[in-house]
Amino acid sequence: MKIVCIGAAPTALGAAYRLNELKNEGNEAAKDAEIVLLEQEEIAGGLSCTVTDAKGFLWDMGGHITFNHNFPYYEKATQWAVDDWNKLARNCMVDMNYLYDTKGIHLVPYPAQFAVPLFPDEVKNRCLADLKERYENPQDGTTPDNFEEWVLQHFGPTILNTFFKPYTKKVWTVEPLKMSPNWVGTRVAKLPQEKLEELCSMDQSELANADFGWGPNSYFTFPKYGGTGNVWNSMAKKLPNEWFKFNNKVTGVNHKEKTVEVLEKGQTESTKMSYDVLLNTAPIDQLVNNTQITAPLDIVHNKVFIVGVGLRKPMTSFLEKFTWLYFPDREVPFFRVTILSRYGEVTPDSDKYWSVMCECARPIDDTITEEEMVKKTLDGLVIKDMITREAIESVYSITLPYGYPIPTPNRDRELARAHGELERHSIYSRGRFGGWKYESSNQDHCFIQGKEFIDRVILGEPEKLYKTGVPTIPRG
Repeated sequence: MKIVCIGAAPTALGAAYRLNELKNEGNEAAKDAEIVLLEQEEIAGGLSCTVTDAKGFLWDMGGHITFNHNFPYYEKATQWAVDDWNKLARNCMVDMNYLYDTKGIHLVPYPAQFAVPLFPDEVKNRCLADLKERYENPQDGTTPDNFEEWVLQHFGPTILNTFFKPYTKKVWTVEPLKMSPNWVGTRVAKLPQEKLEELCSMDQSELANADFGWGPNSYFTFPKYGGTGNVWNSMAKKLPNEWFKFNNKVTGVNHKEKTVEVLEKGQTESTKMSYDVLLNTAPIDQLVNNTQITAPLDIVHNKVFIVGVGLRKPMTSFLEKFTWLYFPDREVPFFRVTILSRYGEVTPDSDKYWSVMCECARPIDDTITEEEMVKKTLDGLVIKDMITREAIESVYSITLPYGYPIPTPNRDRELARAHGELERHSIYSRGRFGGWKYESSNQDHCFIQGKEFIDRVILGEPEKLYKTGVPTIPRG
């Protein structure tokens, strides 16, 4: 069996790692399987790569971290790839300055719905009334049609209007009304009545030291050196070298012939490569358009601008304890700012420099330029008293044309239609944009999708993490 993978990001590396593991174990079913990873860039990682700017600052393509409790298999693989890791306590806050009618920044604990006791009295009382009504009249049997209805069902209109609407618009670039509730899972914390009553019983001094955290993700890990991309580059280097073809871009897929067109960098003519099974980790909408295997998909994504700012020390004092901050405030372009230099050695000299990385989302048809976004971002960081212009040593920016796969109400139906046709032709589309499901698109999710793909096509085991929406097609 010849397996060809489009891309060499976490999903494809999960497949390669698993196949290598099976071969090393002497698994009979894997003995005759071969795999080729076709990557258009010169390094592995995809959206999980790390770049170094002209001044020597390292930048990830977004806020990538690892919660190592999620998948022990993923932790084992990444520990195999990289030896030195930092373990950090998650400490993130939300800037809600517009609630307090203050300029600059006004931080409250994350998630914002847990910080209700700290809201101004008028807003707090309306939030509490909404929540009291929902505790006394639960609507758990009612299925919401969209994310706005889900928020109304669990939190009420005040929290919807004060936090979820502005923040959703900044991250997703669409209104909550235009999003499905299917993606929520554990990503949006509900507020237990007991927790709310406990917080509301505290005075201001007690609230200042209260535990507002939720869920098991209180700690995360990050490579000590090389940024997130170090994980995937190191893993690729430890796997069989002949499995990887870098600087090779897939320009076409013929699902009837079971071939891919591959253009190597520096060449003018493409070559054909045959496959028995194809793992696509590139955007599924592009794959469908290229193959015309079914009608174009009605699915939506946005674009994200990454703006990294390298700064001379001393570090802004109030940022020293935080890992990242959320910004629903419409007056600044970023929805999240990561204090990246806290994570690992990502500056030219940690004694002299520190860094922040900003993420700004826009609809794909937004006409703002990268240059304009950089200016707005720097202005916003100054407005929020996070940096001074005089301390700026380096500014890095990049536009990611595929930022977030937006969970629209018809997404699952459209994806099921695509997967049904693709898998009939032995094409499996997985990963952040290959699978297009935000709720299962973290690095660990994507890696496990690759692992489970191999378990399915080699061992005949059903996938557990990624749900295509169509019945599993038996092997052969």
